[in-house]
Amino acid sequence: MSLKDLLLAHDTGTGGDKAVLTDLQGRVIQSAYRPYPVRYPQAEWAEQDPEELWTAVAETTRAVLAESGTDPARILGVGISAQMFNLLPVDEACRPVTPMLSWLDLRSTAQADRVLSGDTPAFLFEHTGNVPTAKDIIPKILWLKEERPELWKRTWKLLDCKEYIVHKLTGRVATDYHGASVYFLFDPHRKTWSRPACDRLGIPVDMLPEALPCTQVVGEVTPEAARATGLLPGTPVVICAGDVAVAQSGSGANGVGKAHLSVGTATWIGLSTARFVNDPIKPFWGLNHIDPRRWILAGEMETGGGALMWFRDVFCQEEARQAEQAGLSTYQLLSRMVDSVDPGSDRLLFAPWLSGERAPVLDHYARGAWVGLTLSHTKAHLARSVMEGVAYHMRWICESIEALGLRIGPVHAIGGGSTSPVWTQILCDVMGRPLHIVEHPLEAGAMGAALTVAVGMGVYPGMDALDELIHIDHTVEPRPAFERRYASLYQRYRQVYEALAPVHRELHTTP
Repeated sequence: MSLKDLLLAHDTGTGGDKAVLTDLQGRVIQSAYRPYPVRYPQAEWAEQDPEELWTAVAETTRAVLAESGTDPARILGVGISAQMFNLLPVDEACRPVTPMLSWLDLRSTAQADRVLSGDTPAFLFEHTGNVPTAKDIIPKILWLKEERPELWKRTWKLLDCKEYIVHKLTGRVATDYHGASVYFLFDPHRKTWSRPACDRLGIPVDMLPEALPCTQVVGEVTPEAARATGLLPGTPVVICAGDVAVAQSGSGANGVGKAHLSVGTATWIGLSTARFVNDPIKPFWGLNHIDPRRWILAGEMETGGGALMWFRDVFCQEEARQAEQAGLSTYQLLSRMVDSVDPGSDRLLFAPWLSGERAPVLDHYARGAWVGLTLSHTKAHLARSVMEGVAYHMRWICESIEALGLRIGPVHAIGGGSTSPVWTQILCDVMGRPLHIVEHPLEAGAMGAALTVAVGMGVYPGMDALDELIHIDHTVEPRPAFERRYASLYQRYRQVYEALAPVHRELHTTP
């Protein structure tokens, strides 16, 4: 009998799927990545093909096994983490009724406005600890029910991204406590679907997937899934958790008071807490932790890394050609540009709200802007202002979380943005707190999923034991010389939002 000493985990993100093969300590042995697109069939719509996501999961699984020369009999267990806040309605055969409505999708603004009116927000907060925007699942469900009644009639279950992949692997339809909590229809204390919230909104509870503890084995790899992935039939699959929770774990921030900063397409800070607390007026994400005794309070901005990606794609075609000729990535060239500009971007401010905003405001109308442009500003100034705009927003989120009486302790940084020395220094200077860059920042989510599998398979007694397995590569310290300059510009940034918020709302109705 082969020694079962390896774990397989996936981070099925917005832009692609990353598979990692790790040992039982979460050390990465092999990884593989396959991209897939987000499609924008019309203004405000954003969709993905769930079959393309599953194909990427199958391909990356085969790749890590083949490239490492691993006997699949050595796999102790499999775990899937994924992007969240999507909606995938499926029929009774678990076939998608529509493409997956992405978390980036804003088609349900009218439904969100209705949910956010009257006493409904207070009612939902009372029963779930959360309140949705148009980016969230509740308005998407209501849009499907109201705008596509023929598809609603065919719908059996309302899934998110991970739940579909788990079904493809095991044949079972289920979610985890963390994944359920992002529906904002879940009671975070009782860990059950909230019937009062569902009844209030007209969403049948039986259309929601069964919710299980994050470390529970949900099933085994089916023969069909084994043929697609190269795994052995019968390999255990742990239900695991979505991207926020596994990032919390994969960054080594399971302990109470520990925080992680994830700088990816979306950018957020998550705090592990022993008590459920949230802002009833402008809530953060109040989510169940992988550890059932805890919660995660997370504040997310929609387009952190996404704002820089947009800037690269729209403004930097020539830089992309130059980078390719020099054997660099466009981001490396952008970092050089940014580093040539003094902190503060010569008083140029960028509002990074390119796709609405969640925290610390609930505003799906917010949009981006540059404020303070002059004839002396260059593309390098614009690039630096984008990085600084994201940093100002993260400072705003941190201050708002701490205003609830919580303290953000050590911040462990992960994600693509954390690999940039320039951007991490900007974040550190603006936020005024050290950033501990983890050893494998790009694999942190998948590592967190793998270690969740290890807990589920009994390798470790609980999530706290995992923090000592995650190592810090280096620490970035704030530079006091720029504290005053950034503090002043941060206040101007806050004023920009207050000034532009009503304009953005009026623009939405402008023909």
